[in-house]
Amino acid sequence: MRDFFRDRHLVSNPYLNFLEVFSLLLLLWIVMSEIFQVKFVLYGCISAFLISCFVIDSLRIGGLKSDRTYFILHANYLKLLIYFLWLIKEVVKSAVDVTGIILTSNDKIDPLVVWFKADYDNPAARAILANSITLTPGTVTIDIYDSGVFSVHALTRKFADGLLSGDMQKRIAKLYGEEIDYRVVDVVVDPDYTVKEVVELTTKRFKRRRKKKNA
Repeated sequence: MRDFFRDRHLVSNPYLNFLEVFSLLLLLWIVMSEIFQVKFVLYGCISAFLISCFVIDSLRIGGLKSDRTYFILHANYLKLLIYFLWLIKEVVKSAVDVTGIILTSNDKIDPLVVWFKADYDNPAARAILANSITLTPGTVTIDIYDSGVFSVHALTRKFADGLLSGDMQKRIAKLYGEEIDYRVVDVVVDPDYTVKEVVELTTKRFKRRRKKKNA
């Protein structure tokens, strides 16, 4: 039983998931209303129950690499708080760097696109990483491939190198208790092709396409 509650990815008990959602909604009702009369608390219980019935299925998401099912509300909230405090620090640092580039000289701007692989199984981890990158000034998530490859636009090589160090990716992996295959993805750049080919990708959708040469 102790192992059951320690595994925050385990969602085989739908009744426990329902109780979590119901309790959270009821708590919000009481805090927002600030009325503790019996009939209002009863109204809150009814409302929380009905809303929980409608939303419980949407809070369960399937794993990207496995048949595991994740519950969105399952997370280590202490680690989540620590991560967001770290993210705020990184956002402030990057904002200062971007401001310095803008105020000094535009010659320092050297935009580029980089690729890396972070194959999380939990979709919530992938979403947090993509949004964390975009929230950090100097980098923007462009796309996420099915294989777990991210393409990111960076304002300068410095921002790209900071992202490709893997610190953010590994912090999110620890946040969700995952082991990921993180690595920078090589890209083949050939003037005969219109598309930069990410060599790690194997899906037909992203196969190399040859450019028709001008006569």
